[in-house]
Amino acid sequence: MTSGKGFGLAAIFAAGLIVGSPAVDAQTVSAERIKEIVSMSPEDMALTGAWTRANYDRLLTHLNGIEDPGIRELVLDMVLKPESKIFESKADENAFRVAPAAGGPGHHFYPGGLAVHAEENIEIAMGWIEMFKTVHGIDKVDKDVVVASLALHDWAKAWYNWNEETGGINKPEWYPASWGGDKGLAKWKWMGEHGALVYAEMMKRGAPEKLIVGTASAHFDPYWDLNKENEEKTEEGLNPALAEAAKLAGMPPIVVNPEKRMAEWWMAVYADGSWSFSHYVAGKFAHQAIREVAESLGVDPKSPDANKLASFVLTRMSDFKIYKAYQDAGFDMQAAKDLVISVLNDSSPYEVPKG
Repeated sequence: MTSGKGFGLAAIFAAGLIVGSPAVDAQTVSAERIKEIVSMSPEDMALTGAWTRANYDRLLTHLNGIEDPGIRELVLDMVLKPESKIFESKADENAFRVAPAAGGPGHHFYPGGLAVHAEENIEIAMGWIEMFKTVHGIDKVDKDVVVASLALHDWAKAWYNWNEETGGINKPEWYPASWGGDKGLAKWKWMGEHGALVYAEMMKRGAPEKLIVGTASAHFDPYWDLNKENEEKTEEGLNPALAEAAKLAGMPPIVVNPEKRMAEWWMAVYADGSWSFSHYVAGKFAHQAIREVAESLGVDPKSPDANKLASFVLTRMSDFKIYKAYQDAGFDMQAAKDLVISVLNDSSPYEVPKG
């Protein structure tokens, strides 16, 4: 499937930054080519996609650059050897490299999406750090907290296991259920699920409190979701989320003092806040475009094969880029579909040997 050619990072990103492509008749994608693509495993897709691989490598550079040895060791151990000590479950050793960052078509829903999502958020937060220095004259920011929080906030999605028959995901039976909004007052159903699992795991492993709160802050704004009146009405928010995790860990709850909130926590929540574009706009649009192409090729757009075609395309080219092609063409869907077809026909410019 891969070209077999060696690529440096510069060449990888040069290939990955191709936005325009000539229009290609959908019927030129052969049945043999489709069969070749859908026979690939999620791991093969993630590890041969040039841009998914490059972003994973950049993520590891950030993690290895964490200065505090205790935090660095904790984060690398959780990313490279995902294990829930609370539920006594080990994920596959490549889980963080292969898992998606969503449970269905939307943000970073493709093999390798979890690592891309973490790297994307860290890069956004680096912009915050630069702004603090340039605008406010603040040189000292706890980068360790920022990087580690964003690397780990969706860590528990390493157990979003690809179902190779359906092209969708399965979660283990022990996985915490999501809930929230039952009283009609909450914004999101963000309690439980992957958040509760990672905050609890960090408590169990003795992570610094500032880092646990920073990780939870990626999901819960330390201002809007640290409101006592709202929490009493909804049983949701930052402190309730931490209390829920503490129950899972069998430990005393962490209670965030509103008078002692770290600026770094907002770098986490507003970096992860990019998901409203990546999920509802770029992600969903790209999946729509790919599935429309699949239908034109005689593949049921709701079928497992369509799911696999989407995974393949999105490990070769970002959903952001597919949306940008659509935007640059005056919001012409055909431009996005032509780009998708070009990747299906010849993906070699976007691939590296498996490694």
